[in-house]
This record gives sequence, C-alpha cells and structure tokens, in this order.
Amino acid sequence: MIAPQRSATTKAKPGYVKIMRTCEIARENYNLPYVWVDTCCINKDSSAILSEAINSMYRWYKDSWICLVYLSDVTDSQLSFHQARWFTRGWTLQELIAPTDLVFFDREWEFRGTKKTMATHVSMITGIPSQILDHSVDLSEIPVAQRFAWASTRETTREEDGAYSLLGLFDINMAMLYGEGPKAFIRLQEHILSEGADTSLFLWSDLRTSQEFTGLLAPSAACFREMRSITAEPSFTQREIYLTNRGIRLKLGLAWDATTGLAILPVKHSFGTSGKPAGVYLRRVGLDTFVRARPNECVVADSKRFYNILTAVKCLSSSQSKRIVNNAMSIIAAREVSIMQVEPPGSWDSSSQLFYGTHTSAFIGYMAFQKSRFPQFAVILFFQDNHWSAIVEQGERWTSIQATFYSYYNYNRDDLKYHDSMGDQRLAYIKGPHSTALTVYLRIKESTGRPYIEIKTFDEIASNPSSGAI
Repeated sequence: MIAPQRSATTKAKPGYVKIMRTCEIARENYNLPYVWVDTCCINKDSSAILSEAINSMYRWYKDSWICLVYLSDVTDSQLSFHQARWFTRGWTLQELIAPTDLVFFDREWEFRGTKKTMATHVSMITGIPSQILDHSVDLSEIPVAQRFAWASTRETTREEDGAYSLLGLFDINMAMLYGEGPKAFIRLQEHILSEGADTSLFLWSDLRTSQEFTGLLAPSAACFREMRSITAEPSFTQREIYLTNRGIRLKLGLAWDATTGLAILPVKHSFGTSGKPAGVYLRRVGLDTFVRARPNECVVADSKRFYNILTAVKCLSSSQSKRIVNNAMSIIAAREVSIMQVEPPGSWDSSSQLFYGTHTSAFIGYMAFQKSRFPQFAVILFFQDNHWSAIVEQGERWTSIQATFYSYYNYNRDDLKYHDSMGDQRLAYIKGPHSTALTVYLRIKESTGRPYIEIKTFDEIASNPSSGAI
C-alpha cells in the first residue's frame, strides 16, 4: 500500500505527511487496504474526472468505512478546536455530514474525538442539528433553506464552488462550468426546484444588495444565514412549480399589503419557535409577472390569501431593478378623488403614489377613480420601450370598456394617443355639478424628465369671476 522509498523532493511536497499518516492509520487502526485522499486523488487537469469526482464525492464520504479529518491548525486546547479553519470551508460541509463514522486529528496527529462523541460541540460550532450529524434524521427531511443556512458562513476559493460543494446535500448532479461565476448558484437552485416543491428555497434575505427589486432566487448561500431554525408547515396538497423561459411559474395563494400594494408569497414554512408563517414580498410588474421586492427582509405571511397563477422572475440585474423604479408612474390625485380599482392588482403603491409598469416588453393597466356627484372615470396607462402613453375614459363608455379591458385595448391600442414624448397634455376635462370640474393631465417633471399624472378639481366661476352671474 505504501511505496518503500520516496525522493526528498516528494517528501517535501505539501500534503505528503498527511497522505503518509492517513495510510498508516488506515492500515494499523482499521486494517483497510485502500484510502482516498482529496490531496492527490482528483485529477483537476481533466474536466470529466473533476466533474465525476465532485458529483460523486458526497456518496463516497457516505459509503466510506471511516473518514479521517486532519485539523492542521488545531493544538491541544479545546478553544483551538472550536476555531479550526476546517469548520469555515465550503467543501468540508459535506465531509462533516455524509460519513457515518468520522474521526478528528489535531496538528500533531493526536486523536481528538469522533463526530458522535463530539456531536454537541460540533453542532454548536456549525449550527447543524446533532440529529443530522448522527443520521437519526434524514437530510431530505430538512427544509432547503435550512440546509443552505449551514453553508451561509462558509467560504470557497472559487465562486462556483459555493454551489458545487453543496450538490450532495441536495442529491443533485449537474455539470461543472468553471467561469460561470454566480450563475452556478442559480443553476443549483433550478435543479433543486426541478426535483421537488420545497418553497423554503424562496425564503432568504440579502443584506448586501442595493437593489430595490431582485429575482426570486438567491444570489448565494449567504442569503440564508437567518434560516437555521425554520420549520415546515403541515401540507396536504403539493404545490405546482414550473421552470419556464420567463421565470418560475407558481400556482398558489397570495396575501396583499394594502398600503404598498406588495404581494406576499407564503412559503409554507414558519419562523422558528414563534410559529408565525413566513413569506417574502413581491412586486407586480406585468399582467402575471412578479419580482422580489424588499430583498433584504422576510415577512410574516397573512392567513387571508387569494389564489393566483403567477410567474416570478428568477434573476434581476441591478440595471433592470433601477428600470422598474425609474419607470414607475407617479399619480397625484386631489384628496376628494377616491381610487375605486387598480388593474392589475399590486401595481399601485399608495404609500409612494407610484404605479409600476414593467422592465421588459409592454404593460397595460388602469386606475379607476370616483368623486362624489361626478361620473366614474379611469386613467388607462400603457408602457412600452421606456415610454408611457395614456388616455382617460369616463361614464358609460368606461363601463362598457372595463368588462373586456384587455381584449379591447389589444385591438384598439391606437386609442392611447397621449404620449409622454409630447410634453404636458390635458387628458380629460370631466364636468361635475354646477361649475365644478375635474382635469386630468399627463405632465413631465422638469427636474427628472419623468412623466406623471395629475388629477385636480376645478371651479369655472372661481377661476374666471367675470363669467359669473350678476
């Protein structure tokens, strides 16, 4: 098993002593004929061999007779063990979880204990439940978000390895594409979605992002840091999740925040000991398209939900997020003018008085208004190629259009004749009782060049006293 002679050059190489001591311990302590050592048993010059090794590594550790862990920075103190660099590396997570029997050795190759005897200490260091370490609970029973949380503070030399090192934890096989950067973690999440319907995958918070909106998938495992104690809610129905070219297709119930117009996506998991149902915020940016809103926080999901079929964007770049923010239409209405309906729901944020369009393709929607003793009217808004068009419909004509709104404007888009490139324009003059009226303008804000809608009350006599009765 061990060659009788090695050159001085070979013996001076990093890892040589580790290989020698591993072979000696395997033979003397366990009477094993073979060992596998990560230092030398992967040919990294061959992409095929490397890919096979990475996809098989978890199984190799799981099927091993014994797994030896050499902690090169650990001395004889207990504090040193807790601070071992091995507990901070990405690749060692599966080395810790997969084997049934695992033995720790310190810098001097002194025995420090086994995974079973030190389970309490190891659990405290890593945040991994002892039931996972001793295999009394199957890994598949743990929510996806919680498994990612175990890796959230671990580091890898290459960005892609942050995803590749976790394949075994999710029983996933996928190709190694070094050079793809953050796309590796997105691909891993896509594979997880294709294998099951654990929506805790969407339960994450990114404290480092400056984006107001993101996709539904997390950029890295670090975003799951706070999800170590989530629990799955009992469910008697299987959620349907589809990956499409447009994003993630979901069929589920959404809750709504009345103030901001944000949707709340419930993920069928609860926050730790509080037992409160967890969810994340979504912003509608199209007829059935949503993006993640407030990606730096999660939220308690309301129990009152409305069934929806929706598509959530998987990933959203910083420029796309800014486009959604910058293209939102401000709508300023007189206080006595009430909003009766918004279509599509979730497009209107009453706290900031913004109507959200989209970052791609085209978007159409409306806001219906009412003022006492005035005919009901609606502002129809169309967004395409970074520009807004608008028109106002009122009274019986609006009532007849509203019932078939989308199909009507699909064939009559030319009706939306007022365009933000035309400068300030009056969209409507709506007569009320006596000398009162409402005016609706599409205006351009001088400081930003962005369009906004202004709805004001108007009194003909007050504005023109000479025309009043004598």
